[in-house]
Amino acid sequence: MATRLGQDSVQLSLKQVRHWYELTLITTDRPFLFASISGALAAWGMNIVKANAFSNAAGVVVDTFYFTDRFRTLEMNLQEWERLKKIIAAVIKGEADVERMLRDRLKSEKGNGEKVKIATQIEFDDSCSAHSTMVQVLTQDRPGLLYRMCSLMSKHECNIEIALIETEGQMAIDVLYLTSGGAKLSADRQAALGRALRDELAAAAATLVRLGAEKLPQAAI
Repeated sequence: MATRLGQDSVQLSLKQVRHWYELTLITTDRPFLFASISGALAAWGMNIVKANAFSNAAGVVVDTFYFTDRFRTLEMNLQEWERLKKIIAAVIKGEADVERMLRDRLKSEKGNGEKVKIATQIEFDDSCSAHSTMVQVLTQDRPGLLYRMCSLMSKHECNIEIALIETEGQMAIDVLYLTSGGAKLSADRQAALGRALRDELAAAAATLVRLGAEKLPQAAI
């Protein structure tokens, strides 16, 4: 795949491995890359369970996403495999609007808001890795959650080295290893990122509640 970068700046591989799918991409590094791919997969109704990110000194990135297909889109429609790959490539190249895709997904999701409320918990740990700062986020699972968190981390100049994503019921347990400028996050950057994450997740929860209310019959509001 890397040898073909001269022909196409985005190289993608999509395959099924047991009960999940594996998407691997090779491209040149760029801002919000990891977040954008996460958002595109969420907009397609995919549930990301694990992701790995790697880049070399030349700025070539290898990202791998493992996800399940909640609505069996790929299983039931073989032609959708190529369409998903084309959408991912378009997102990486900046030719597709991830925010719009996610808004459309949120509007199409069934249900009237979150039935279980899970308080957000954010913890930073510098001791578990020699090179990265670990941040663990426990919060209410919702479409586009990883996209919003990773976008915010990119805005705070954090690089995602590894992402481990797990869902238990309606609770998302996301563990990410971050660096900034090739080093662990400073105490000030951790504090600022923690505050921003709490604000972003609170705003996302409010948006989901609002969209749920908009689906209710007028007489029930």
